[in-house]
Amino acid sequence: MSTSEAQVFARALYDALVGDALQSLKTAAAKLATLPNDSAARAQALSAAVPAGAPREVQNFVQALANEGALDRLPSIVEAFEQYAASDTRPVSGEVVSAVELSEAQRNTILNDLRGRYGSRLDLRFNVDPSLIGGLIIRIGDQVLDNSLRTRLSAIQRNMLAG
Repeated sequence: MSTSEAQVFARALYDALVGDALQSLKTAAAKLATLPNDSAARAQALSAAVPAGAPREVQNFVQALANEGALDRLPSIVEAFEQYAASDTRPVSGEVVSAVELSEAQRNTILNDLRGRYGSRLDLRFNVDPSLIGGLIIRIGDQVLDNSLRTRLSAIQRNMLAG
């Protein structure tokens, strides 16, 4: 398995785990908003508030808040967790190499397309390499898309020599 494939699977796992935890916390916060004052009813409501399939960490966290008498803080904690999960602040570096200088419109189109795939935290550099003859080479993280004319001509040459 290549590193890029592993990263795709790892990101999917991360998103699933964070998503499950966040959804479980939202459900618990909504159910606990009107928690009864009676201690027996309170204990029953607390156990029913956290969804059955919630990660154990979420169950333990809600129980710890209850033990500390801090369940009223759960909605603001959920909001902060949601913001934290949504703001993955690690930038992703990328480079676009072209045979000729790209216009501002071309750069914006490429940048918008790549940010749609890799997220808004993409930091992209544009460089020129006339030896490409035409086309682009796009490097993002450890992924490379080489759609240059130089590479295509080299592939044709290899096929002709092999045949």
